[in-house]
Amino acid sequence: MAIYLAALCALWALVAAVGGIAAIAFGWVLPNIRAGVRYKRAYGVGALVSAVGTSFMAAGEMTSSDLLHSAAHTVGVLFLALSIGLIRASKHPAGTDLGALG
Repeated sequence: MAIYLAALCALWALVAAVGGIAAIAFGWVLPNIRAGVRYKRAYGVGALVSAVGTSFMAAGEMTSSDLLHSAAHTVGVLFLALSIGLIRASKHPAGTDLGALG
């Protein structure tokens, strides 16, 4: 069962990495969240950090040692927490009129 969870995490990390690279290189963000993103490159960095965290969690699923399993999951969760902060910082401030910003 662990290999299926690791494969799912690896696939999700790949999708997040592609989205992050697209946001950094081309300024492209998914259409359903495009209006809320103010700093597209910061959003891309947050997506890449999220991909790294998910990759650590996938690697942790594949280890046979309990110590490595716990360490990889801890590092993965820390990277995911950092990515949440980066993605939230890239958004428009709450309560602002998006039409007035440009």
